Amino acid sequence: MEIVIPPRDHKPLTYQYTWDENGEVTNITRVREREDSGPPPTQRSRRGRQTVQWPFQTQSISAETEISSPTTISHNYAARRATWEPKRILRTDSISQDIIPDYVINYIRGETPETVARRKRNGGKLAERVVDIRQHRANEQSRTADFEGFLHDASSRSGRSSGDVNDESRHILSSSKEKAVNGAPKRRFAPGWRAGIELNLLLTVLIFLAGVVGLIAVLLKGGISSGESVLFSGACATASGINWGLHGVVNLFAVALIAGANYVFQVLSSPTRTEVSVAHEKKRWLDIGIPSVRNLAHIQGARTVLVVVVLISAIATQIMYNAVLSTPLTSLNSKLLIVTESFLSGSPFSNDTTNNEANLSRVDILSLQGKAARNELVNLTSTECFAQLSDTFETTYSAALLVSDLSSETTSLIQTTDTIKTLSSEERSSVKYCLAQAGPESTCSVAVNIPLLGITTALNLLTIIILATTLLLFRRSFQPLATLGDAISSFLQDPDPTTRGSCLLSKSDVREGRWGVSSSDTGASPIAGAKYFVPKDHFWFASASLPRLVSVVFIWLACVGLTISALALSIVADPQNRLSPFGIGSEYSTVLLPFPIIQQQASNKLSTSIFAALLFLSSLPHLLLAVLYLSVNSLLTTFFLSHESSLFAVGPHRPLRVSTGRPEGSQISSLYLTLPRPISWFLVILFAGMGFVLSQSIFLTPLNILDVDLPSSDSTLRNGDNRVQMALSISSTALFILLGLLLLLAIAVTILGLRRAPPASFVNGEAIGNPMTLPSGTCSAVISARCHVNPPASIGRLSTSGLGSAGLWYGSSFPPISEENLGGTAGAGGRGAGAVAGTDTEREVVESELWKKELVWGVTRQGVGMQVSHACFTAGKGGLLDVARSYA
Repeated sequence: MEIVIPPRDHKPLTYQYTWDENGEVTNITRVREREDSGPPPTQRSRRGRQTVQWPFQTQSISAETEISSPTTISHNYAARRATWEPKRILRTDSISQDIIPDYVINYIRGETPETVARRKRNGGKLAERVVDIRQHRANEQSRTADFEGFLHDASSRSGRSSGDVNDESRHILSSSKEKAVNGAPKRRFAPGWRAGIELNLLLTVLIFLAGVVGLIAVLLKGGISSGESVLFSGACATASGINWGLHGVVNLFAVALIAGANYVFQVLSSPTRTEVSVAHEKKRWLDIGIPSVRNLAHIQGARTVLVVVVLISAIATQIMYNAVLSTPLTSLNSKLLIVTESFLSGSPFSNDTTNNEANLSRVDILSLQGKAARNELVNLTSTECFAQLSDTFETTYSAALLVSDLSSETTSLIQTTDTIKTLSSEERSSVKYCLAQAGPESTCSVAVNIPLLGITTALNLLTIIILATTLLLFRRSFQPLATLGDAISSFLQDPDPTTRGSCLLSKSDVREGRWGVSSSDTGASPIAGAKYFVPKDHFWFASASLPRLVSVVFIWLACVGLTISALALSIVADPQNRLSPFGIGSEYSTVLLPFPIIQQQASNKLSTSIFAALLFLSSLPHLLLAVLYLSVNSLLTTFFLSHESSLFAVGPHRPLRVSTGRPEGSQISSLYLTLPRPISWFLVILFAGMGFVLSQSIFLTPLNILDVDLPSSDSTLRNGDNRVQMALSISSTALFILLGLLLLLAIAVTILGLRRAPPASFVNGEAIGNPMTLPSGTCSAVISARCHVNPPASIGRLSTSGLGSAGLWYGSSFPPISEENLGGTAGAGGRGAGAVAGTDTEREVVESELWKKELVWGVTRQGVGMQVSHACFTAGKGGLLDVARSYA
């Protein structure tokens, strides 16, 4: 089949296309029309050429006369759909516009006159929204298009509403295999707050399953009666590695659960439009787009209960996870004997109770005397002896003979004791050297507290129930204003009468009761709320209210103060002011707790209830970290909410980011609510690291104090009762790292807080100030006041002859109202070239269904002379505010 395409503007060059019955181009020939070639094509012939199926193929026209056809690729036409799914979009920039006419290019793109007109009305965004471009393998160069079902009779489309959310999706479906439901394509994974809760629910379920598997494993391993299961027992270095790995995992789980709970907190505490309207009628404002405790008093009671429960559950889980694991140590119950030099040579002694406080038997004493005579004991200097035996827990020597220069006429044994701390100063000074007996090798363990692990798993299950309940109870009717875009969209659809006529309303005005002019205020001037814009630099710190800033600083200072105090105590306690190793408490930074319990060697376990309670108390510092995360997250959310609002005043036109899974028109939806995901990930990683370091900074250490059979040659353990002593250990190195992470957090927040909002006004040629920032925190009334499209009646229509003292309008010109600029297509100035001047009817066309379009905030009505002007959101052209004018 052959066809000749005439050139544009009747130029001499013409291209002849030849293709086979399958639609594959076999030859393209450039020919020159002769003068005697005949009359030009008739009207009918041109129409015939327009209806010929054009092969969809990306080619570059070279200077050669003939262009060979690409390799033919077979396609599965049986699987072809009734809607065109383009494999590649023709790049018109590679083909001269003088070669192929516009109508051919539009035909190749698969467009109809209706879609071309709609593209102009929607600002050139039609194809970008409704055509899903997929990347295919490089060997797929072309594909024949099938227009069956694509071109319909115009009468079949005449009844469609222009405001239909998926108006174009009914005719150009996405490339994924989706089935249309009620005219709208079914999405595999719809973004929005529901998808965010579903994602958190999935993560919580995975954590819960991991906890269930771990609980079953420790139960099968044994230890149900004692309430503790030992995962590992052996070398202390190996035990430390296992302990670090497990604590890293559980702290990552804990922070992930807190982040999920904070997400649910923000969603459920976000008010609905009805709740905002009720509050505004009472002259009260609510928070928008941030986790808000203030809103809990104004929202539905069931949501308040769910918020409180999910937060308590997440914070308790943070504490419980760090209390589940412990690292018990074995300590030797060392026996100390103060003897004379003659004792070593076999002199007689008396083990009467007056000089035998340790209640050693005569057999034990004789065994040590014999080993000393046979030189089987380790010789230590007095300094080494006191340094070694002064440890809170002894792991090396089971007994020691303190050879003293004291003399006794009746016995060579001066005294026996269990600890060197009970010796008097005279006895200490009289010691010349020591002979110590080595004990069995010390071991370390990694144990799991079964009751606490069970409680943690139950808390995870409670969180799952809350998330599932949220999804089930609030499936359809609940439409929270969880993002800034939600609030703007709602106020544009249904303007709030309480903030009418005050487009520059501030939070300080709201606190002082200076709201807008309500329709119920009889006798009040429609422009009574007119204000002048006072431009000034806006730092991000100013976006947070003073109570929020104070609370964050107070919690951070509490964490830093406690860390510095514990670090100073551990360093001062060491005679050489050394830092103890990471995750290990030295003898100077370990404090024995007054809870000794005597148990049988066979069980060797501490009372379950007391042990669990002490582990929980030792993990309470993690409560401060959890509260610090929630407060910092809320502060940063406030920063980014104000920043998102300020961008509407500087252009270019921006779509509204909404939390619903069904955005309309140009609206976009995302999983995150306000805080961008990189910032959220940074906080999760940082706080997971701080939680891990804190778990290695202050921790509970169970000491299994064992008695050694002194007469035995291999220092075996003695059958009988052994003490289990609880000790609180502090690692100064870990505390130092924790302090560094807290300072890193403060530096990061400070850097963000010192950022300036982008300027959106000019004063004496200097860019300064932004009217869309949210000083002192978010406020529903302030956002509502910015969304009144229709100005008060006393404000006249926009003056096109004079644009104010500065004439600072975004866009290079004011084109007349026409079909091409009604959509507010971005122009040279970046804020749009669609004019807002003209009649009220023309303006209504521009601003119809405004919430579905890409918007900018600026001056839309500027009064003649010094009359009051008006600023709001617009899809057309918005002007910069003039400091010499008032706005209402």
